[in-house]
Amino acid sequence: MRYINYNGNIYPEHEQLLPVTNRGFRYGDGFFESMVMFGKIVPLLNYHWNRIELSAKLIFAELPKRFHLESFTNMVLDLASVNDSLTNARIRLQFYRKGDGMYLPEDNELGFVISMLPLQNTKFETGNGLLVGMNEECYKATSMTSDLKTTSALMNVLAARYAQAQGWDECILVNSIENISEAITANIFLVKGHKLITPDLNSGCVDGVMRNYLLDLLGMQAEEREVSVKELLEADEILLTNAVQGVQWVREFENKIYGNRKATELTTLLNSELLGVG
Repeated sequence: MRYINYNGNIYPEHEQLLPVTNRGFRYGDGFFESMVMFGKIVPLLNYHWNRIELSAKLIFAELPKRFHLESFTNMVLDLASVNDSLTNARIRLQFYRKGDGMYLPEDNELGFVISMLPLQNTKFETGNGLLVGMNEECYKATSMTSDLKTTSALMNVLAARYAQAQGWDECILVNSIENISEAITANIFLVKGHKLITPDLNSGCVDGVMRNYLLDLLGMQAEEREVSVKELLEADEILLTNAVQGVQWVREFENKIYGNRKATELTTLLNSELLGVG
């Protein structure tokens, strides 16, 4: 049996806790954060926390009382302990706006749920390479919330179903002017020579934690700007990044085969810098 933390208390995962009037269920009024835990350590926790605070501010919501970085860390460790003493896990922290009201909420305080799933790997791994395609009908709209990880993720769901039907591992999403935005579960970097290029936030992409860490880490070696589909086809490598999987590499896109030299190099660097392992 798995357990969750619901507003500070631990319950069995299958227990029915959210009412049908929950604003996250009714309106997608909330956001979430996906994290990884290796050896009971959550890498990039400060990056996650900064995004949590910014997301709450942008949707005019208030974090729960007595909910701060230290208390969250303790809740994660307690939850790992009751879930068969997990040391490596995928963590989901989901916030929803409490209270009644229709589109206009009557309360701006956030409730939260913490859940976790076990992971077999003990550090970041590049994987075996992904088969990736693109569906231009699944495009990412740009708006004041497009860079947030909101609970309104229907386009990602539709893109994931389309990718599965095509036999792809991932699907690239474009925006309304047909420039590259992101993948279903990750940000995109293309490698051209010694330069890494990623779509800027005006593309509609999520303001990803691993994306931001890599931009800080790489400095002048990385660039944010508009990226066309043509540039992906001309790239030396295509990388997909998120906080849980680190850096994954695209093996094939539009019948072109790509390498993984930079992906392997960055994965080694992440494990060294964030986990202190080779």
